[in-house]
Amino acid sequence: METSTTDQSAKEDKRGLHLPKNIRQIGNMQGSVRIYMEDYVYTYLHGSGRPGWAHRGSIFLGSRQQGNGQKYIFISGLVRIPDKAFTDGVPEFTDLIWGGIYQEMKQFYEDVEILGWGMDVAGAFAKLTSDLEHIHRSAFQGQDKLIFLMDSLEKEEAFYVYEKNMLRRRDGYYVYYEKNPQMQEYMMQGKTEREQKPEVDPQQAVVTSYRSITAEKNRKSGKGFHAFVYVASLALLVAVSAMGVNMVSSVGKIHRLEETLSFLETDRTQVESEVKNGTEEDEKKQGTPSDEEGQDNSDEMSAKGDEKPEEPDDVQEPEDDPGKDDSEKDVQGKETPDEMSDETPEDEQKPSIESNREDEPEDDSGEDTQETTAFAGQEYYIVEKGESLLSISQKIYGADYTDELCALNELEDANKIYAGQKLLLLDK
Repeated sequence: METSTTDQSAKEDKRGLHLPKNIRQIGNMQGSVRIYMEDYVYTYLHGSGRPGWAHRGSIFLGSRQQGNGQKYIFISGLVRIPDKAFTDGVPEFTDLIWGGIYQEMKQFYEDVEILGWGMDVAGAFAKLTSDLEHIHRSAFQGQDKLIFLMDSLEKEEAFYVYEKNMLRRRDGYYVYYEKNPQMQEYMMQGKTEREQKPEVDPQQAVVTSYRSITAEKNRKSGKGFHAFVYVASLALLVAVSAMGVNMVSSVGKIHRLEETLSFLETDRTQVESEVKNGTEEDEKKQGTPSDEEGQDNSDEMSAKGDEKPEEPDDVQEPEDDPGKDDSEKDVQGKETPDEMSDETPEDEQKPSIESNREDEPEDDSGEDTQETTAFAGQEYYIVEKGESLLSISQKIYGADYTDELCALNELEDANKIYAGQKLLLLDK
């Protein structure tokens, strides 16, 4: 509550009192002590002094008078308590801090004394605690010093002054208006410093205020609970990580199983294809036509042999049926060599393993010519089971071209080839 008035006691000057005439009342006046605060001081505390002032602690300067049965305190200036003097939201008045305060008093003020101190206890309702009272009694000797506490959050403020040997709360005081060049100069100097230094966030004052002391105590009491939560969270994280590793491992196993099944399915398809091809060849052998029809069929098969399609890498030629009908061989043996050459299918002329090839006469120039003609124009050859590079060379070219084939296919060892391998052929 603020009211503007003229103090009637200002007219009374019986004992040499000089009371300001132009005043404004803040709150309710009571008790035997009247406090007057100059307007520049009030403005600095509540307005222009706030930016860049984290803790808002100050030393009050001025004078005292006494008369008419009352004590009068006139606050005409202040010096800021530096933020570095605060620890856990409360000031610590060391010799170094006092040295800085006295230096500023000497620089800006004359004929003043220390009246007390004050600070912002944001969120504490301007309440004097035992900690603050202990600091006051330790740093300010005597019962003529006051404390001013303001709560910038709740918009509440109060003075604490000694009455009957006790610090008592007083919610009312006066704001007076007079020329005050000393405080005005101090305010201008502070403004210049604030322009040179970055301003502190006003919310920081709340965080580092007296209210933070209570919050810090609460945090310390809850450290055990926080430690438990931390350990539980860590254990949960480890468990989730282990589950993730197991899931990744399981996915890898599933992929490997799928690859194995796919390989087995491909192998089964190849076996079925080989069986099917062997059956078709047996049917062709058993159903050999007459001389004229055989001549026509052999011509068609020779033409198809020249246009032999590319075979898959993994497909292997089936071995000749060891149980072939002997009677059929006898019939073919009675025919002329020319008829055998025309009627014998291309697949019968290819030996599938090295043992069958050794039974044939090596000096039969007509057989080598037929095999070379069968592979004419073919760019590569697919290795069959049981074949060697030497047997393939004699099979295709009728001669030993092992070294040339090794060089063309970049083979380090002529004996290390495998069924289904694709070999590039020489241009012969």
